[in-house]
Order: sequence, then C-alpha cells, then structure tokens
Amino acid sequence: MSAAVFVGLTTLDIAYLVDNYPAEDAKTKAVDQYLGAGGPAANAAVAYAHLSAVGPTLVTALGAHQLTELVRSELVACNVAVVDANPASAQQLPISSIVVARLASTRTIISLDASRMSAPFDDTFVDVLDDAHVVLVDAHYPDLALGMAGEAQRRGIPVVLDAGRWMAAHDAILPLVDVAICSSAFAPPGVDDVVGYLRDRGPAKVAITDGANAIRYSTPEGVGVLDVDAVEAVDTLGAGDVLHGAFCHFTAAGHEFVDALDRAAQVASLSCRYFGSRRWMTHHSVES
Repeated sequence: MSAAVFVGLTTLDIAYLVDNYPAEDAKTKAVDQYLGAGGPAANAAVAYAHLSAVGPTLVTALGAHQLTELVRSELVACNVAVVDANPASAQQLPISSIVVARLASTRTIISLDASRMSAPFDDTFVDVLDDAHVVLVDAHYPDLALGMAGEAQRRGIPVVLDAGRWMAAHDAILPLVDVAICSSAFAPPGVDDVVGYLRDRGPAKVAITDGANAIRYSTPEGVGVLDVDAVEAVDTLGAGDVLHGAFCHFTAAGHEFVDALDRAAQVASLSCRYFGSRRWMTHHSVES
C-alpha cells in the first residue's frame, strides 16, 4: 500500500476530562488529562499511520518555538513524517485548550487555529506526492492546500477535503477536490443545499457527518445514508479527524467510497469510547 499525504493544521492539544463543565469563576479538579499533537490534518495522519502501518507525510507549519519539539517528537513516534512549511518561524505553535465533559459526552475547544501562523507553499513540497495514493487537505493553510491539491489533481491522485466549518478559502479549493467530507456545522453563507453546493463546485462525492446521527452522502450514482454505530461515548475530541484518516486508509486500500466511509465511521465511533486522541488505538485491531 502506498502512503498518504495530509496537508493542514497542527496544534498542541491540552485536554482535561471532567464530569461536568466547570462553573464560571470556579476551580475544578480534572479526572484525566491529555497532552499531544492535535489539529485536523495531524490527527488524521496519526490515525492513518496506525491503521495502515505505512508512514504518511504531514505537510504543515511547526516552526522553531520551544513547544514545537513536543509535537514533532510525538508525530515521529506515531510514524508520521513531517514537512515543515515554516521551519524558521519563532511564532508559538497554536495551542488548543479543551474541556471534555464526560457525563454530557461533549467537548469545548478554544484555539487560535492558524490565525497567527504562516505556511507558504513551496514547489519542493510536491515531491512527497510521488508515492501517494490519496491526499487530504483541511484548508487551514490555504496556500499549502491549493498548491498540494493542485499538483495532486494534475497527477490524478484523489484529493479529500476535511471541512469542519466554512472558510473563505473553500471556494478556491473545492474545484481541486474529488471527495468532500464535511460536518453538519459546514455552512457556506446563503446556502441551504450544502450537498448541491459542494457537488456544483467540484467534488463528485460528498458526505455530511453529524456526530452520532446518520451520515448523508452523495455520489454520481445517487444519494444515501449510513447509520453510525451507537457507543457509550466518553470523548468526541478528534473523532472527525479519525474518520478522515481512516477514510484515507480504506480508500488507499482499494475500498470504494461508501464502503470506505462506512468502515471509517466505525473506527471514529470506536474512538469516542476513550478519552484523548490516541487511546483508542490501543483498543483497535488493525485491518484493511
């Protein structure tokens, strides 16, 4: 199996597990904590690496800040190769602060995302596409997404878009995308028919995820829904990222769109049973 390339945001995640959300101006003792690499592209790359046992490449921005080594070392330990689009930057890596409420099975995230980090595209980055069967972009770094997706399209490599929420960059990126997997929070301004909007702008295959609810999908052959496994959720943090990484794995392994989406949803559901973005991997048997 050839590897995949993931393009987009990497953060440092600091997550706390509590029974209930803290009251305002209060102190709360956490039940558990997690510290590690996060962000849509990074989490998806880690999930892919676990499922495929083939090291993918993550094209992102890390920089030279002292916090970066925490993230870089974990990614390397997870068998993810990193191409840093801004290695000399002294800007602090984006930090996501997360509270996971166990009894509500919900999480709240506060993050700067990519708002203070620069990630210019360089033509040399496309060398990592030589052995790739799939490319995922998350649009947090538009220049990187456009450059890598454009080259992947020229080479005939399928491009998957992870769209958790609407970003202005999506208008330029969508014509380069083959598969768009969006959350129900993806809401382009003035658009009622999100699936139709996506299909009109490029992607032939579209899926809309909605947490524990069924996944809606559309292909040239028709539309349908996929039920999501009911699980006793502890933490939904990163579940969407796991789904995207798993989808890329099953796609690269030769599964057709609906089957790959169904299998990926099963893995994402499993991940919700465990706190943090990695613990699910110790409870999952790798399969193709």
